[in-house]
Amino acid sequence: MSFETVLEAARGGDPDAQVAMGYLFYKGEGVTQDRREAARWFGLAADQGNAEALCNLGHMRAHGSGIRLDLQKAMELYLKSAELGYPQAMFNLGFMYTDVEGVEQNWVEGYRWYRASADAGNLMGLYRASVMEEEGRGIPQDVGRAVEGYRICAENGYHRASVRLASMYLEGRGVGKDDRKAVSLLTKAAGDGYPEAMYMLGKMSLDGNGMVRSVNNARNWFRKAAARGSKEAEEALKNL
Repeated sequence: MSFETVLEAARGGDPDAQVAMGYLFYKGEGVTQDRREAARWFGLAADQGNAEALCNLGHMRAHGSGIRLDLQKAMELYLKSAELGYPQAMFNLGFMYTDVEGVEQNWVEGYRWYRASADAGNLMGLYRASVMEEEGRGIPQDVGRAVEGYRICAENGYHRASVRLASMYLEGRGVGKDDRKAVSLLTKAAGDGYPEAMYMLGKMSLDGNGMVRSVNNARNWFRKAAARGSKEAEEALKNL
């Protein structure tokens, strides 16, 4: 669909076309990047109750991108979007409660929204909810539910969860100790280019934990992880 076609539809009041115009100006794709213009188009769609536009405006308010930074307004926009069932807004609202300076931290509300986003299919929300279940933040500790959440995330390629789950198998925490499962999880994540998994495999090779001890294998894993930005791997290489 051409720019002119999308623009015509957006000017005619089509909220999906208005959201599309917002993205074009936000990213500068085919037009000069203009965050204010992006906010204007998102705002037009938001005024019609478009959940995606409300979430995008919330993001722009939360970061002061193209419009004035206003955390309270960002939360209001996220809430409107979340109440319309938009999973990313649910996640963003949870993140505001748990991680954003300037918002009163509230683990209970954070967990509630992470779990809502997870139930709506958001993997980041499922991961965050699972971490809180493992650690007992905002909810009584439920390691079994955390393990199941990590497993679903790992199966869908969310490798931060793969590393958390591998650590639990290595320690026998919440699951039966199983070095082979840990190695399998980490090897798959490393094969997908995840540096933290490479670093952990390097440590396991160096210590002989779950695999044959091999300084050469450890060095290879550390090099791969370091090449992808792992500072821990860089330090490990220096100490070999």
